[in-house]
Amino acid sequence: MTQGDKKPPRFKAGDKLSASALNSLSDSVLSIIRKLYGAQIARPLNVSGILNSELVSATSFASSPATATMAIWQKDTSGNMVDSGRDVTVVNRMLKISLPSGTPAQAEWIDGEWRVYAADCA
Repeated sequence: MTQGDKKPPRFKAGDKLSASALNSLSDSVLSIIRKLYGAQIARPLNVSGILNSELVSATSFASSPATATMAIWQKDTSGNMVDSGRDVTVVNRMLKISLPSGTPAQAEWIDGEWRVYAADCA
């Protein structure tokens, strides 16, 4: 079988797929999905929750962000927001914004971290 084969051989009962072949298959499927729907499908969802502790301002946007834990809340079957029981570490890279414990906030997955982008504050 070559990369250009239109009809690769079919697997038979008992055949095994090697780790490298499985990784290649996974990469191929993701490549097709990205071409059809764009890269945004691989991005995690935004989350809403309540800060468990104070999220102070960063001392440097580039190298010293602040962090805190946020309880993730989600809608239940009645449409009410309830604590999911899951916590995430959120990051604040803003130099002039800090948030007290108990603040409802939203975070978005950016560059490998949950960054607070909105909060219900004064």
